[in-house]
Amino acid sequence: MKDVLAVVGDAGAATAVTGVARAMAEVLRTGVREIHLAVGSRAQDSATMVLRELERTSTVLGVLAGDASTPVTSWWIVRRSTKPVVLLPSSPAEPAASGHVISRVLLPLDGSFEAAAAVTETAGLFTRTGVDLVVLHVFDEATVPRFWDQAAHARQAWEQEFLARRCAYPGVRMELRSGVAGEQVVNVVAAERVDLIALGWSQHLDEGRARTVRETVAGARVPVMLIPVARHEGPSP
Repeated sequence: MKDVLAVVGDAGAATAVTGVARAMAEVLRTGVREIHLAVGSRAQDSATMVLRELERTSTVLGVLAGDASTPVTSWWIVRRSTKPVVLLPSSPAEPAASGHVISRVLLPLDGSFEAAAAVTETAGLFTRTGVDLVVLHVFDEATVPRFWDQAAHARQAWEQEFLARRCAYPGVRMELRSGVAGEQVVNVVAAERVDLIALGWSQHLDEGRARTVRETVAGARVPVMLIPVARHEGPSP
């Protein structure tokens, strides 16, 4: 049986981790498997154990808190995992009275084939299970198209073309913004009342790389699913 791995470390984050893991399992129609990190264990030992559990055949994805609330070095794990990993925010929004629910997901796409290919299976799973999927594309000064200040039909045609090429699933909505990608992701999360962000990424954190990923994880108040681009093994219940 497939399962979502809930990594329970610091007691203060345990409820949030298990709540998000159960919400993900409900969407993906899998079970939940918890692992508890020993108090006082070395961070590297804990991280190695988590990575080993993530790589089990049955594991669909992992859920863990950020570095602020767990001894596990979360970035060390997400850079090496072949499975998607959901990172919880350090300052989460207030959950619903019934617990964490995933009904709307934001999917930022930069327009590249690689990023779209990494998240396409996950996007399909979300849409097939009734989750509202919002695709976001952010233009910068170099990429903003001519239609930006022109007739609405030109923008609509561009959106349709983009979705047909990068996320061709029924019911998907498109949001366009201009500016700094990471900042706009955080803004749209608040405006659209998003429950989860799904981001394809290269797993490189060298200087000048993964700016959008860094800013999104640091600024968003909802969980962020990081999906490896190069060696993606998307969740399949």
